Amino acid sequence: MKTFYTLGLLVIALFALYLTATLEWPQRITGTRIDPLPALMVCAALRAPLRALTVLAVLGSLWQTSLSADPPGISMVPLFAVGVAVSLNRRAIHTRLWSARFAVGAAAGALVPLATVGTLMALGREPLLGWFSFWQLAVMSLASGLLALLFFPLLQWLDKTVENQPLAAPYDTTTLIKRTPH
Repeated sequence: MKTFYTLGLLVIALFALYLTATLEWPQRITGTRIDPLPALMVCAALRAPLRALTVLAVLGSLWQTSLSADPPGISMVPLFAVGVAVSLNRRAIHTRLWSARFAVGAAAGALVPLATVGTLMALGREPLLGWFSFWQLAVMSLASGLLALLFFPLLQWLDKTVENQPLAAPYDTTTLIKRTPH
């Protein structure tokens, strides 16, 4: 049944990437384009199996780079690494606390761009870095933390919607039958 969850996760990723590409006012206000994939990867890593994280990292990275000037799939490995790290430590993360959700989402929002820039430098490319890059990193981190707060209940609802539901009993299960010898 996790196949439907993975498909729903991909639809959410595609819709989020579409919104970030078409809405211009967040980019005008902040000066940077918001990346929803780190927050979505964190929230998915707390509930989804590893194959769903792999598919999200591969397709999400390719969809994102098709809308930008980045090399194809450049953020694939950083997204997958963040997803695996959160998935391995999912018991240590208190998902009921909104502050923990925000902190993990903000950390992912900072780590993925830094790792992507590191990957670009390792490949011999020269990314445009300057003092404004610190502002962009701070905005990405804050936005990713806020998006994690938005994505977590959405993915929780999706998981409850597509999981196997027990069949209803043909009788009232709340009735308690007491049997005595008399």
